[in-house]
Amino acid sequence: MENNNINQQNSSSIIVCIDTSNASEKALRYGCIQAKKYQHHLEILAVIEASHKNLLFGAQAISNQKRQQMEKHIKKLMHSICSGYEITPVFSIREGDIASEITHQLKFANNCQMVIFGKSNNSLSDNTVLPKIINRIGSKIKVPVIIIPENFENLS
Repeated sequence: MENNNINQQNSSSIIVCIDTSNASEKALRYGCIQAKKYQHHLEILAVIEASHKNLLFGAQAISNQKRQQMEKHIKKLMHSICSGYEITPVFSIREGDIASEITHQLKFANNCQMVIFGKSNNSLSDNTVLPKIINRIGSKIKVPVIIIPENFENLS
């Protein structure tokens, strides 16, 4: 379920890009700390890759299942992490190309101050995927991109 009720016209925002990895928890915690510190609104963005779209049968069911799983995961994170900082983020679950969806989200974000990603310690894919995403969005966006390692301890 996409939630774009972002009516905070007078404030800046921070976007945290998450998936279902543990690194996303650290990135979200860092985003909460920064949002509270600078009184910014927090936006959570999850992008589900549409690899199932080419299937003849069941594509919509797979899409719905992935979306429901992600929404459940986000709500769990919001409860376990964001509530401790008294932050109530809005969230958006999109389907498609990650770099394109991040760029699209930034067009509608209120004066976005930073985009935050989490990086897993033991994921080789993070070493190839994150640089590709950053490279693709880097020339299109005008905000800092922050990558928080999963083992990062000094979040303040």
